[in-house]
This record gives sequence, C-alpha cells and structure tokens, in this order.
Amino acid sequence: MRFETSPELRLFADSVRGALGSWESPREPVFGTWWDEHDGELAERVAAVGWGELWADIDLLGAAVAGGIELGRRLAPLSLVDAATLGGALAVDGRARHLVSREHKVALVSPDGLVLGVAEPRQREPTLDGTGTVRIEPPSSAPAPDGDARLRAWSAATLGYLAGVAAASLEETVAYVSSREQFGAPLASLPTMQARLADAVLAVDGLELVAWESAVAVPDADPLPREALRFGAAAAREVTAIAQQAHGGVGFALESGVHRAYRRVKSAQVWIAAVLDVGC
Repeated sequence: MRFETSPELRLFADSVRGALGSWESPREPVFGTWWDEHDGELAERVAAVGWGELWADIDLLGAAVAGGIELGRRLAPLSLVDAATLGGALAVDGRARHLVSREHKVALVSPDGLVLGVAEPRQREPTLDGTGTVRIEPPSSAPAPDGDARLRAWSAATLGYLAGVAAASLEETVAYVSSREQFGAPLASLPTMQARLADAVLAVDGLELVAWESAVAVPDADPLPREALRFGAAAAREVTAIAQQAHGGVGFALESGVHRAYRRVKSAQVWIAAVLDVGC
C-alpha cells in the first residue's frame, strides 16, 4: 500500500493475501467463448477471513478498500467483490456477471436502488474477460432494506480493486523496463518511457487516494460515488494500457499474462458505466 494505514487494516490485508494463496487467473483464455473465472474454493477461503461482512457497518469501509486492493493485485474474480458486498451476482440491464450460486441470487441495480432476488439464466454471452456474463429473465425481487450500505461497500471495494490492479501492473512494468535493454540502455532510461511511467504513477496515486477517500463516506451521501468510480475505472485502464505498451510485443502475447490486467479493468469499466447509467 502506498498510503499509510492502520495496523488493523494492514493485518486484514495480510489475511486476504494469505487466503488468496497461490491462486492465479488464467493466462491464455479462449476469446469468443463464454467463460467464468469464479472459483468456489477461493471464495470460501476469502470469506473465512471475514471478507463477506464488510457491507454491514460503515466503519468497515476501510477494510473493504484494503481487501479490495489485495484482490485487485492478484486479478481475483470480481465475483468476490459482488457477493461479499451486494449479497449476490451483480445484475444490471438484463445481464448478470458470475451468476454461479445454485439459488441464482442476484443483486439488481435499478433506478429505485438495489434489489435482491432470484433470476433464471437465459443465455450465456462471450465477453472480453472471464466474468461469466449471462442474460437473465427479470428476477423476482424485493428492495434491499440495506441497499445503500451494500452499494457503498461495493463502491469502496471496487475502487480498492481497481487501485490494486493498477498498482501491481505499474510495479511489474517498472521491473520490466528497468531490466530490458534497448539501444544499449535500460528502457527505463528513455525519456519517452519515463514520461509514460510518470503518467502511470500519477494515475495510481490518484486512484489510491480516491479509493481511501471512499472509506470515509458520509452516511447520507450518494452510495454510488459516480465521479470517483468513473475516474477510478479510467485511471486503471490508462495504467494497464501503458503497461502493455511498455512491454512491447510481450505485453500482447497471451502466454505472458500482461494482458490480463487491461482485460480486467476494461471489463470492470463497462460494468461500472452500466451501473451508473441506471443506478439510483
């Protein structure tokens, strides 16, 4: 973490990191097909360290950010964020991601707020990332009495997740350009590369600051911090795009895995835009 946090938050981040263990997202997806990275065993391990109750108290938003950062650094499935904060698979505009529970529980974002219910999967759709996107029938649902609290926690955890993806991507890029030589010198010594890395550092710092600011939300504030979420998604996409460019051809080779970060934040950006478009 680049920002100073309390010992309790650092311990919780360590617990989430430990629960993730050696898990790694697939490096070589089959594009044009439906695929879902949800991992039930991983979800159980993360839940065991207390990840699933962070929506219940506004004082736990800091833990949502701290844990979200660790999940983002490892490109963990977004289902871990949705289920822990929203109470089901995120659903918006007739689609749901990671609809994996046997009860088909969904958390539907609507103009009237968050509603929890049961949906019937209708059609699987190929997507850019392994979010297991499916079209759904209109769910039987009821307004969630704690909907604002859940959306607030989802926003904080999502911003933390984006910050984690961006920070890890930047660190990997700095290590690569510091060791890779071109024209007789490390790539990191080239002025153009330094300028791009400076842009990435600024974006990461801004994103982490926005994420931590979301953890000190005012109780009656909008549970969906729209500008923060838009900025966070755009900043993370910028950093991961810079990472791919800095890696050159390696950044676009599936076996390298560098592309995973860009795919993940671009997918998250699309879903965030959909949520904000119809959100309360």
